[in-house]
Amino acid sequence: MKENETIDEMFGRFQTILNGLKSLGTKFLKAQNNLKILESLPKIWEPKANAILKAHDLKILTLDELLEP
Repeated sequence: MKENETIDEMFGRFQTILNGLKSLGTKFLKAQNNLKILESLPKIWEPKANAILKAHDLKILTLDELLEP
């Protein structure tokens, strides 16, 4: 995540990258995408990211569900 970037901006950038890779035939599992998002968050978000990892099955959680408030 870039400095001074919102979660929504970072998510939009991530979606753009995924869509580009998808158009080239590359596919990622939901769990891989979710982990990439959680790992890209600033250190201050670490407790929330850890709580999400423990409370949710990243294999079935969609990116939209991951970012729901």
